[in-house]
Amino acid sequence: MIARARSAKRRNAASAEIGGDCLAVRIRLLNRTITRVYDATLRECGLTIAQLNLLATIGNLQPATSHDVAEMLSMEISTLSRNARLMESSGWIEVLAAQRGNGRILQLTGAGAAKLEEALPAWHEAQAQTRALLGEDSAAYLAKLVDALWREQLATRA
Repeated sequence: MIARARSAKRRNAASAEIGGDCLAVRIRLLNRTITRVYDATLRECGLTIAQLNLLATIGNLQPATSHDVAEMLSMEISTLSRNARLMESSGWIEVLAAQRGNGRILQLTGAGAAKLEEALPAWHEAQAQTRALLGEDSAAYLAKLVDALWREQLATRA
C-alpha cells in the first residue's frame, strides 16, 4: 500500500512538472489559438491560414518544387500533397510533373493569385488581431525568434 502511494506521488509529480513546464504544450496551444484567429478571419474568403500560407509560398518560390515548399513550411510531403490536390481542384494552383524524377512542380494560377489578393485585407485583420492578442513586444520577439530558428535550419541543410 505504501509503495503504491509513493508511485502515485511520483506520477503526480511527473505529470505536474510536465503539465506545468512543457514548452511544446504551450507552443501547440499558442498555435491553435492563433490559427483560430486567422481561420475565422479568412473564412469569408473560403481559405484557411494553412492554404493561404501554401499559396503565398508557392507564389514566392515559383516555379516551386513540392520538396522546396514542404521544406520552407516545415511540413511533410504527404500533407503538402493532400493540400495541393484540394487547391488544384479549386483552381488555385497547377501541379505539374517535374522534368526529372517523380517530383512535382507547383504553380500559382491566375485564380490563385486573385485569391491571395482577395484574402489580403482579411489577413491584415488577422495580423492586427494577433498582434493585439500577443502584444506588440511579444509579436516582434516571436517573429525574431522564429526567423532565427528558420535561418539556422536552412544553414544546417545547406
